[in-house]
Amino acid sequence: MTSQSRAVLGIALTPVLALGAAAPAAAHTAATAATTGTSVAATGMAATAAGTAAVDTRAPGPWGTRTLHAANPNPVSASGGLNDMVSAGNGALVSLTGDGLSRSTRIRPAGSTSWLAPQTWPDAGGYNTELVSLGDGSVRLAWRAKRADDHNNYWLKVATLTRGATAFSEPEYVAAVPEKGYHHLAATPDGRLVAVWSVSGVVKAAEKTGPQAAWTAPADLNAQPPSGSRDISSMDLAVAKDGSALLVWQWQSSKAVVALEKAPGATAWTVVQNFPVPGVDLARPKVFAAPQGGFDVFYDDLAHLMHTRRSAGATQWSTPRSAANYGSTYGMTAPVHLPNGDLFVAGGPGYSTGPWYAVRSASTGVWQSYTQTFSTHKKVRAIDAVATSGGTVTVTWREGYSGEEYTMAAVFKGGTWSAARRLSATSAQSTGVPLVAADALGRPVVVWDEYKLTETNAIALSGVYQATTTSRTLPKWRDYTDDGKADLFGRDSSGLKVYAGDMTKLSAGQRASSWPTGTLVLPFGDLDGDGCNDVFVRYPQGEARVYQTICGGLPDQQSSHVKVSSDWSSYDAVVSPGDVTGDGRADLMTRSASTGKLYVYANNGAGGFKARTLAGSGFGGYKRLIAAGDLNGDGKNDLLAIDASNELWRFNGTGTGTFKPRSLVFKDWGTSYKDVVGGLDLSGDGRADLISLDKDGHAWLNRGNGQGGFSNRSQVGKATNWSGIRIS
Repeated sequence: MTSQSRAVLGIALTPVLALGAAAPAAAHTAATAATTGTSVAATGMAATAAGTAAVDTRAPGPWGTRTLHAANPNPVSASGGLNDMVSAGNGALVSLTGDGLSRSTRIRPAGSTSWLAPQTWPDAGGYNTELVSLGDGSVRLAWRAKRADDHNNYWLKVATLTRGATAFSEPEYVAAVPEKGYHHLAATPDGRLVAVWSVSGVVKAAEKTGPQAAWTAPADLNAQPPSGSRDISSMDLAVAKDGSALLVWQWQSSKAVVALEKAPGATAWTVVQNFPVPGVDLARPKVFAAPQGGFDVFYDDLAHLMHTRRSAGATQWSTPRSAANYGSTYGMTAPVHLPNGDLFVAGGPGYSTGPWYAVRSASTGVWQSYTQTFSTHKKVRAIDAVATSGGTVTVTWREGYSGEEYTMAAVFKGGTWSAARRLSATSAQSTGVPLVAADALGRPVVVWDEYKLTETNAIALSGVYQATTTSRTLPKWRDYTDDGKADLFGRDSSGLKVYAGDMTKLSAGQRASSWPTGTLVLPFGDLDGDGCNDVFVRYPQGEARVYQTICGGLPDQQSSHVKVSSDWSSYDAVVSPGDVTGDGRADLMTRSASTGKLYVYANNGAGGFKARTLAGSGFGGYKRLIAAGDLNGDGKNDLLAIDASNELWRFNGTGTGTFKPRSLVFKDWGTSYKDVVGGLDLSGDGRADLISLDKDGHAWLNRGNGQGGFSNRSQVGKATNWSGIRIS
């Protein structure tokens, strides 16, 4: 639900329908290091000295196997599972499990991968028990407990996990409350706590000014409710980093929306002026504090998820805009604030049966819609999201039909989604709500319930399980399925696909949206340093870009990219050869159509390229230039070229951005081929191979021999008709 950033932002925990999280506390440190050139290691040491680990600048690694988080204490019961999970201010994780009788909290300290022994709360089994990650870096457990002196009423109780502690404090008694109803907690970064709750239509509030201070006596924030409107259909609370509090609720019968605020140091709540949320049916407003100050408010209006915001220090709200058609605050994740200032939200249930997500551009203020999504399954429910390492968002959800439901996860960055990964066991009959939070390094940790059928055909909880990502190393050249193996790009009228496989078969993976006819799309290495291979694109008009993708994902035209040049139309060949300058970073090569000169655009290591340098002259007579990889085993990437006589030549790389004189590989070769791709190991022997498509729609493999040459060809990918596909 919430995460470490809720501690930074002081956002209140909303009802269980609003699952989600925002950026980890150290994300700004890592983002600043990336933009200023400060070393990640130095940033990490400084952050660790301050008590917070630096978030990894690389994308989350591949998912590890699932492990048991908590066993079911009653193996024939369907109760006792996962209720909640949050990140504390220092990156520690806290989970809440239990049933209607009691609850247990478990803590995974920052920097550890192990969970401590559970702490049990025998009277916390009632309505709306929740964990709240707050602005002072602490985590609160809030629940309603029966009063010993009055069995018809309850106490609102709060236990505190201070920053860095390994156990919750003894509970505090906040106020007498009814058994059911809304309650919320929020806090400023300096530790001032605000609690609100409702009693028969009257909203009450209490505050706690410091760790040793007592809770104030409850104050009524409204008089008696309007006639016929004693029930509140929704209520939400947030406190901004300057201490401003915003409280919103909606009356169930009249549909009217009420918004109150309390300025820092004020003694009373006042009505928010010109609050733009209309009193429409099921508006269900939700409020969130923004990391730069101010508030974001979402609400429903005629099957649109609407958004308005008020910046820090401002008095006016922005004009409400539709964030997502058919989106809804019902089931919406909490907004995730990305390092570039963009705002991410997602959801599934609501007016639409399919999943949705939306991103608000920080530069334009416009909500963007993308053609890709995290799942194509019609039954997607229980969505959660959190900001994770490398400027990514990790989204988890449950999908499937009754009796066959799975916990799924995918990673988003810059308009690109990774392939969805199933985390739960295939033998489970169904899974519960999958919750995700980020640890101190920004790695996603997912926890969920799994159920199974007993011998009597009853549903029983088999246990609470967890999974997290493993460490990410340097990406394998041309790996776009995140399996550590080189892949092949294929494009047809339906779009861009990845073909992964071995020397006997090639299978198509996910597809990205189509590109304009005449667009050149090439695999490229990691430009932005997140550990994922990116994609080079040259449009028909000549504009050159590198699209920064997420591991296991493909870009479309709306995805985040770096502009390389406004016009590369003067180059009649562009080659993505990997590293040819010896610095370990992927480069680009181009050939001038007028002079035949070959140029290298070296990767500058800061998300762009250096000015071009001359790699060689006299390359104008070759029909095709082919990035070859390391053909002779000397650790330097080579170049292949086919001349006008259809002879294949090899140019051994020097590792300095130039090439040695040519050597003949094949005579009279390639006359029937429309595409030839080198530099990938399809045979799995560690040597660079060649794969070619002929004009009749057949794919052929020439295995590299490791000495600069190739074996005779053999047919591959027989299950695919390649006649309408171009490969790269």
